[in-house]
Amino acid sequence: MSASDEVKAGDVPAAEAAGGAGGGSVDEATGVRAADVEVEASRVVRIVAAVVLIVLSGTFLVGVFDIRSPKGFDPAGPRFFPLLVTSAWLLLSIGYLVEGLRSPRAGSNADRSWFEPVSVSALLVLYALLVVPLGYMIATALLFFAAARVLGSRQLVRDIVVAVVLAVVVYVAFTQFLDISLPEGVLGL
Repeated sequence: MSASDEVKAGDVPAAEAAGGAGGGSVDEATGVRAADVEVEASRVVRIVAAVVLIVLSGTFLVGVFDIRSPKGFDPAGPRFFPLLVTSAWLLLSIGYLVEGLRSPRAGSNADRSWFEPVSVSALLVLYALLVVPLGYMIATALLFFAAARVLGSRQLVRDIVVAVVLAVVVYVAFTQFLDISLPEGVLGL
């Protein structure tokens, strides 16, 4: 066994003090572990995302009742499947919120990162405003690209390619296979 493989008795407490038993480095100025900050940010993001999902699913569920159909909620009618999907979406969103609320909290000194959830929420609102005038293809590609950048991607070419490919694949799936028309916008597709 070489000298570098040996663990000295005095090194173990120093390593634990630097990283803590749970891992993550400790900021010497604040005394907050990086792992605590990540846990708290992750918890806040989950709660915000769950609330957004609950609001959206609730809105769509109300919209299901605006669908006019002589068949009511008959499985062959146009209201049944949207009711089933939005109800399941609402229940899963509530479960996600409960899971986020029950997740462990970090110390009270933890720095909270609000940039990503607030930015993605703002992008979704902007997308809702631009999807009709710009059209589905342009608005969706811009949304995917901007969301990738907000979430930390720095691969410009890859982000553009993935955004365009995803927008085209979803567009084709909806228009060709599901026969759902999407906003044409300036491209006229």
